[in-house]
Amino acid sequence: MKRIAFPLLALIILGVSCDENRMKITNWKDYSKYLVVGSSNHKLNQIDSDILFWENRLAKSPGDLTSQIKIAGLLNKRFQYSGNIHEIFQADSLYNLVGPILNKSGSGIYRSLASNCVTQHKFKQADLYLDSAISLGDNLFISKMQKFDVDIELGNTDEAYRILQSIKDKNSFEYLIRYAKYKDHTGDLNDGILIMEKALTKISNDENTSLYCWTKSNLGDMYGHANRFEDSYQAYLEVLKLDPEYYHALKGIAWLAFSHDKDIEHSKAIVNFLLDKHPVPDYKLFLSQISDFEHNSARSLEFSSKFTKEVTQTQYGDMYNKYLFYLASDHENKYEAALRLAQREVYNRPTPESYNMLCWAMFISGNIRESITIAKSKVENKCFEPDANYHLGIIYKTMGNRSKARHYLNLAANSIYELGPFYESKIKSALQSL
Repeated sequence: MKRIAFPLLALIILGVSCDENRMKITNWKDYSKYLVVGSSNHKLNQIDSDILFWENRLAKSPGDLTSQIKIAGLLNKRFQYSGNIHEIFQADSLYNLVGPILNKSGSGIYRSLASNCVTQHKFKQADLYLDSAISLGDNLFISKMQKFDVDIELGNTDEAYRILQSIKDKNSFEYLIRYAKYKDHTGDLNDGILIMEKALTKISNDENTSLYCWTKSNLGDMYGHANRFEDSYQAYLEVLKLDPEYYHALKGIAWLAFSHDKDIEHSKAIVNFLLDKHPVPDYKLFLSQISDFEHNSARSLEFSSKFTKEVTQTQYGDMYNKYLFYLASDHENKYEAALRLAQREVYNRPTPESYNMLCWAMFISGNIRESITIAKSKVENKCFEPDANYHLGIIYKTMGNRSKARHYLNLAANSIYELGPFYESKIKSALQSL
């Protein structure tokens, strides 16, 4: 995502204080009520009750297609709250069981399978399912919207834009959230925010709480990326007020407390609560970053090792390749592993973001010429993520291009919140040496 570079940013990074940026955003009193240890997960309980209802119905009528589809959908929903990846596999099994019968009459199963593939980062397979869905001809609008999502993930930006252009109703919620995503993806974060805000006006938190929370929490993320920290915080709080078990919003507040406020105590409290309630691997990596900031290298290594051990298990496939890449790229004895991960990501999804990983892997391995070739042809003016800006800045600094190095390092510095405290000293040091 593109970031706005301010003219005096280098001075700020080099030590000039900015009181506004130093103001604490989060307040423990605002969100501590959502961190009740030992509390029951009401969402999971309701989902389990619904699953039991349909399982009982299926037991009475073995082979009932409606029951199987309902259970599959509920398993997908359960995964959002449990973090248990096996529930996605169970849902896939049910969809594949009923697919041969129902695919002749509609495209819904193909779209459901595609959605699960996206969750598992199997984007090429998702694309095939959506091609099948589109070929059936029913519900083309929603099939094309999902096709857009997958095209973005595969780096087919031009095709994704063509899909958007083909949509007649450019005021629909489904269109607007995709257009916002496209704007953000192509470097226009501010317009993306405006469009997402417009999308939010299309839905009501009374009629569709889950969709409202999804949209508002995404806005919370986007506000943070635009350095609108108070707006980000308030968005997350609004989501939690509507759904106290919306873990993405809690994680967003944890990141605000950590990266912006440097409130380590409360950030850790949130993450530890999340790890108990929603035990996905991501939180171990978060705790590793916090420990690193505390200069507790042993604790940081403990959490990163637990994270690596978990996500390299077969069931996670390629879901965490990006995170494994960055862990490997920080250690010279793992540069070869980082290169393999980057190459695999380019194969899986040849996006500018994946090529950013590849050019950095080449650079740290000493293949400077190949690195700069990839950077110029596949990353520069194509990938607007903060880590890409940092990489481009360091690469151009090494090549002696001080002007471009300063430009990209300033962009990265303006996104230090998104990058995290780990990068702050690195960027400061690089700018000072120009």
